[in-house]
Amino acid sequence: MAIPLAQLIREARLRTGGLSQGQLARMVGCSTENITSMENGRNRQPSPELITGLGKVLDLTVEDIYAAITGTLHRFPWEQVGELDLKDPELELMFRQLDSLPDGEAKERVKAFIRFTLHEERRRLRQEAEKKEA
Repeated sequence: MAIPLAQLIREARLRTGGLSQGQLARMVGCSTENITSMENGRNRQPSPELITGLGKVLDLTVEDIYAAITGTLHRFPWEQVGELDLKDPELELMFRQLDSLPDGEAKERVKAFIRFTLHEERRRLRQEAEKKEA
């Protein structure tokens, strides 16, 4: 099932320390009503400037935002593996060990840590790419 723009923006906003819609609007340089209308699904075609601002503030790629707009985003960006080499033996062992844990808070904490680590690595790679472009 595709993730709509409204859901992507809302989830990303909440992941960034629980920013309010007003705070996000100020950081992006638009009105609170604009953010509210996007999160409510009324504004499905934000301007390119707004998309760029949202990407920077919410740590989303422009490609992911456009995928949400066009209905082709099927996983949240922070759940995607990205540049990770899944054939790495250490990583494979880590995931096998995670699967053997009983369901519960400990397993969810480990999963959350892995997601956070992957998210930080993607952010670092994106920042390096931006520096090379500049």
